[in-house]
Amino acid sequence: MQYENIEFETQNGVGIIRLNRQDVLNSFNYPMAKEAHHALDECEKNEAIRAIVFTANGRGFCAGQDLEEAMEDGAPSISEIVDHTYSPLIKRIRNIEKPVIGAINGVAAGAGANIALSFDITFAGESASFIQS
Repeated sequence: MQYENIEFETQNGVGIIRLNRQDVLNSFNYPMAKEAHHALDECEKNEAIRAIVFTANGRGFCAGQDLEEAMEDGAPSISEIVDHTYSPLIKRIRNIEKPVIGAINGVAAGAGANIALSFDITFAGESASFIQS
């Protein structure tokens, strides 16, 4: 799969997933969630990967839901977005059989904070903050 919203690589038995929509503080949209699920699938089925690090490029971890996507004509409601985007991703992170480690820089807001707190272990840099909106 070609990733446009995340970066995925492996190093020394670790799958590294980086949110990569820096221009919007890594705010989540459906394509990003789909790519994150795909990267988690790759980590899960690759026996050489023994742990997963979930982090982000840029000055913030995740500003939450991409409100531009949520405000488009015909867009699903926020509760539908939560049910179909964030809840499945958080459940997936919690249920994967390999340790998932969060490395948080900058803000983790709204759904981004919920995702950041779903990891088995979360390391927060000095710039990290966790807020709900």
